[in-house]
Amino acid sequence: MRTSSIGLAMLLAATCSMTVQAATYHVSRLTGDLHIPVDAEVVPGFEDKIFIAQLGGVASDGTDGDPITKSEGRIVVYDRNTGAVDYDNPFLVINDTSLVDPYGVPEVGLFSMAFHPEFQTNGKLYVNAAVNHTGPAPTVDSRVSPFKTVVREYTVDVNNPALPVTGSRTILTLDQPAANHNGSWIGFNPHESAQGIHNLYITQGDGGDQHDPFNYAQNPNNWYGTVMRVDVDGDDFAGDADKNYAIPADNPYADGVDGAPEVWAWGLRNPWRASFDSANGDMYIGDVGQGWYEEVNLIPAGTSGQNFGWRLREGTVATPTGGVGGPSRSAVDPIYAYLHFGRPGANPDFAGNSVTGGVLYRGPIQELDGRYIFADNVFGQIWSFDPANPLGTVQNMNSLFTPDEGQIFGVTSFDLDENGNLLIVDGAGGLYTLLANAALTLTVNRETGEMTFNNFTGDPAAIKSYQLTSSVGAIGVTELTPVTGNYDASPGGDGSIDATGDWQILSGPSDPFVFEEGAIGAAPTFADQQGFQLSAAGGWIPSPNEDLVLTVTLGDGTVVPASVEYIGNDGVPYVAGDIDFDGEVSFSDWVVFNDNHLTDIAGMSPAASYGHGDLDGDGDNDFDDFRLFQQLFDSANGAGAFAKAIGVVPEPSSLLIGSVAILAVVSRPQRRVSFDGLLA
Repeated sequence: MRTSSIGLAMLLAATCSMTVQAATYHVSRLTGDLHIPVDAEVVPGFEDKIFIAQLGGVASDGTDGDPITKSEGRIVVYDRNTGAVDYDNPFLVINDTSLVDPYGVPEVGLFSMAFHPEFQTNGKLYVNAAVNHTGPAPTVDSRVSPFKTVVREYTVDVNNPALPVTGSRTILTLDQPAANHNGSWIGFNPHESAQGIHNLYITQGDGGDQHDPFNYAQNPNNWYGTVMRVDVDGDDFAGDADKNYAIPADNPYADGVDGAPEVWAWGLRNPWRASFDSANGDMYIGDVGQGWYEEVNLIPAGTSGQNFGWRLREGTVATPTGGVGGPSRSAVDPIYAYLHFGRPGANPDFAGNSVTGGVLYRGPIQELDGRYIFADNVFGQIWSFDPANPLGTVQNMNSLFTPDEGQIFGVTSFDLDENGNLLIVDGAGGLYTLLANAALTLTVNRETGEMTFNNFTGDPAAIKSYQLTSSVGAIGVTELTPVTGNYDASPGGDGSIDATGDWQILSGPSDPFVFEEGAIGAAPTFADQQGFQLSAAGGWIPSPNEDLVLTVTLGDGTVVPASVEYIGNDGVPYVAGDIDFDGEVSFSDWVVFNDNHLTDIAGMSPAASYGHGDLDGDGDNDFDDFRLFQQLFDSANGAGAFAKAIGVVPEPSSLLIGSVAILAVVSRPQRRVSFDGLLA
């Protein structure tokens, strides 16, 4: 027989209950075989796919189709139906991705992608990548350019399921003077897109090396260290094959005075990931710092022309290193900055070395709604804050974002799917998603043992299987009415839960500790509010220990905890000693206890044997249990209440006599011998 953890300390407590509640969300790994993934997108009309940009840019040591290494920047597709990535058939390959990698950590390759807001009809998408020069390398300032960053437009045939590329063109290029600080991100503002405006936003690093030696970021007349904004549906440069865009009329320097017409904001060092708040169009930018601070910058919707201070300022102070710090012309402080590890005053829970800009969460998880979620790539940190009060609300999310499989080492990008669910891209090769737990609930009636299973999510839920466990063996298996043979397809069941498929019980036929069943084949969908009666009565074996745990496997294979809610007994658990479960410790409990004294309860689960007087959980009802019951009775009713209730007040020195006298009053004749034997 399995042993139980029910012991003296638990049973002497007035109540010994824990209602198992589900966590509100969980992180699930979708795949772990990607090669330096840096971006992920879900596109309207193609929601069965997640497009993933893989950086490339490093020499390949694998064969074609090998999921581990690729020299070219590639976009591959995660199929949400199969849960697999077809590496042999990438969606897009950037054949001229640069292989320059002098810093050990690739800062070249395919940086990001963005799908045109009307991709469903025009098939246009955009990439930002570091690619090789087609001829002799040009010189930028005094440096020979190792490569150029390019924004390209690709057109695919959206009417062909294979989505083949049918054409491409260059939107713009920028010769890079150094091989680092190329943190180029591209994206469309959903608020502009809703108005039919298709301005593409592009972030650019400061030109590389350290401390921005040519002070590019403080000069809005060039593109380095800026946020650019161009209209990809127009073309103001018809004679230039490398410029295929128009200047939006509301850009702050659209007339070319005081700044380049493409520039939207400036003063950035190495912006790595930006995003827009879907609720209002605010733009958030993660900017990688030099030696002291990492920062998150904000461009509120309807504003532009901000100077974020680099190279003169880092975080909220004059740049502490390199001899370049000083006052800045109208510099805008970041809304949040954090110190590098090892710097004086750095809090290890809120320190790092390379920020990954995040997203403003507007998904289904209520407690995260309106919080900005971002990360540090080098030290594997994930944080969130309320933009209304970043310093006062910042929270380390690492423990809350622990995935169900694998480990998140360093986030390279956050994105959102069509339902607002967070996608987490880990540069070590993983793609994860943050999902709200399904509000699936098992309701247990304490008084009858009735159990009902319901979907209270507000939406349909595909359920493949479920498992019910109890550490004390509180599952009355013989009293269950499972889906199998009852609610599944005819002729076994009535089809009310699964009209087309069969279910199968996966656990042992009489195991009170585990009950599990699941669908054979496709997972049936439970409508909102739909459920079934798992047991009319006796499905839960009562005891003070309410330890049922329900886990559910959803149709996509995700395993989530569900809620277990107990009702009855005026909303409170049974107290220890109430072994007849009438809501109080009384004389009637003594009758049950005495009737079962020294009876054979071997083989019962701890929950079942408790109802037979096994109060200490050792598998029998003996004198130790008698002493426990006496203590519990007195604890519930007052000192000496047990003896008074029986009508006997034993002398302290004559416990044996008093116990025999009690027995004479309440015991049935056939029980007297065995009890006397215990006391002898």
